[in-house]
Amino acid sequence: MTFNKRIITAIATGAVLVNAMAPLALADTNLTVSGNGALSNNAVNVTNASNTVVNQTNNANITNNIHSDASTGGNSSNFNTGGNTTVVSGNATSNVNVTNAANLNQATVSCGCDNGSTSVNVTGNGAESANGVNVTNANSVFLNQNNDANFRNNVTSNATTGHNDASFNTGGDNTVVSGAASSSVNVDNRANANFATVGGPSDPNAGGSSVVISGNGALSANGVNLANVSAVVLDQVNDANISNNIHSNAKTGGNDAKFNTGGDNTVVSGAASDGVTVNNLANFNAADVNCDCTFAGLTAKVAGNGAESDNGIDAASVSSLFPDQVNDAALWNSLDGKAKTGDNTLGFSTGSVYGDPIVVSGASTSTTDVNNAGNVNLLDNGNSFTLPGNWNVGVNFDLQGLLSFLQLG
Repeated sequence: MTFNKRIITAIATGAVLVNAMAPLALADTNLTVSGNGALSNNAVNVTNASNTVVNQTNNANITNNIHSDASTGGNSSNFNTGGNTTVVSGNATSNVNVTNAANLNQATVSCGCDNGSTSVNVTGNGAESANGVNVTNANSVFLNQNNDANFRNNVTSNATTGHNDASFNTGGDNTVVSGAASSSVNVDNRANANFATVGGPSDPNAGGSSVVISGNGALSANGVNLANVSAVVLDQVNDANISNNIHSNAKTGGNDAKFNTGGDNTVVSGAASDGVTVNNLANFNAADVNCDCTFAGLTAKVAGNGAESDNGIDAASVSSLFPDQVNDAALWNSLDGKAKTGDNTLGFSTGSVYGDPIVVSGASTSTTDVNNAGNVNLLDNGNSFTLPGNWNVGVNFDLQGLLSFLQLG
């Protein structure tokens, strides 16, 4: 008899995507302060602001409690007289596959640098006038990606064959055969990936600027303040807690052939094979930031103003990047793999004068593989990111690509 029991747990949670989010492009700004009379006081304040705020948060709590048992054998053929006695146990196979995939954030956001051109003219104002223009073009991108994954895999897998009994028989041959016992456990955990692309070659710089202060009267005070400010705040955080408690046992043998009279006595145990594989992949941050919201060109002119006039132009362009990439991974792997064959008994039997008792134990193999990979931060690595362990997700992927990720490709 062959008994196969297969348990598959596949859980995929938490994928948040933001693609092609572009801040609003602002129109051209044209300011003119001109033709105002003596002793006049003229002021213009203009602020063009574009703000993009993206928050992506995933939280996954996955617990798998799995018990898989495959057993064959435990047969008895005793106290028989005449003829041959044969006891055969089939193979016992237990296969457990656990696949957990959770928490993916992907965002493609434009810098929003395009504020159009800015033109400021302060001209032809009267003596002792006070004229001021303040223009601020501000672009800001706040991108927050956060993942929290808690995996608990408690797996017990047992495959047992044997424990047959052929004893107290008279006449004929006595044969006891146990099939192979095979236990296999595969656990694949993949959690927490953040991908961010902010800006790129397609993002234009801020438009050109022109400032002219000319032809204003004596003793006038004329000032222009022009600021172009860009800030990108990137926050990528991963926290993974993965615990694997695995017990895998493959056992064959434990057969008895005793107190038999006549014929040959043979006891054979099949092979015992145990294999445990654990792959843990957690915590990957990748960001490509290409934002430089500087002036495409600035033309400034101060000319032809009256005696003792006070004229000033203050132009500034500031582009700032504040990246923060944090990973915290806690992995616990407690693995117990056993493969056992033998423990057979053949004794107190009387066979033919030409026969010998035979006891054969199959091969015993136990294999355990543990692969841990995690805590990788990539900044300005281009717009395609490749993760280890065949967990590959390009930034420019469609829903099919997302589905492939959730299905682990």
